[in-house]
Amino acid sequence: MRRKRKGQRPTRRVVSAGGVVLKGDPPEVLVVSLRGGRVVTLPKGQVEPGERYPETAVREVREETGVEASVLAPLGRVRYYFTVHEPEGPVTVSKEVHYFLMRHLGGTPRPQLTEVENAFFLPASEALERLSYPNEREMLKRALLRLRARAKKG
Repeated sequence: MRRKRKGQRPTRRVVSAGGVVLKGDPPEVLVVSLRGGRVVTLPKGQVEPGERYPETAVREVREETGVEASVLAPLGRVRYYFTVHEPEGPVTVSKEVHYFLMRHLGGTPRPQLTEVENAFFLPASEALERLSYPNEREMLKRALLRLRARAKKG
């Protein structure tokens, strides 16, 4: 945690990785729901020391959903900010998430962690409507374009 300038809040940097796990034709995407189903999101989580981003994505998908998946290609990263309230006062968190196109290898989705209330596959068109965050909808769009490009190549 660091302070930027006098009078500004301390800032904490968090780096995560996650995946757009696709299966089937037409494609379905793996999602998780949080907070009573009010938040639908892609599986993702914090990078552990010494871990590479693709390794984190595979581990987080497995840890959150019980699904095994492999990385096919990077999709990009997003950065956003939010505030957490700690005993010392508010802290601004700078979160960077690296996303990957992933292929479903096996396993039936089911919540594995307490913060994940449900894990399930949705048709990609429905996921584009239900994902709670615009940056995740953008990553799904990129994944679908990549999938189509891979299919054309054979």
